[in-house]
Amino acid sequence: MARVTRSGVVRPSLFWFLLLDGGIVALTKLALSRSAYAKVADMTGQALPPRETLQGLLVGTAVVHAVEAVVAGRMAGRRGLPARGWRAQTLVVGFPSLLALRRSTRAR
Repeated sequence: MARVTRSGVVRPSLFWFLLLDGGIVALTKLALSRSAYAKVADMTGQALPPRETLQGLLVGTAVVHAVEAVVAGRMAGRRGLPARGWRAQTLVVGFPSLLALRRSTRAR
């Protein structure tokens, strides 16, 4: 459930932060740490995608979140909402923040 903060930014459910940012943390660890990659591959007994592929996914994730943050900031600014807060939140959590922004502006 979304929650309005004091700054006027509607925060998506904690579930989204845990799910998406937890995945990004795991992806970062696997993409950048040889030992973590080897340990997970040994524990699962499964073939993992090559580290280069995971590194590409990590870069792609960063680019997508940055673009979403710019879009959120512009959208919030046009609607008289705190652009900086929306931009920062969207950079961290991504599309759930954009959805919350769209819903909050539709309700106005």
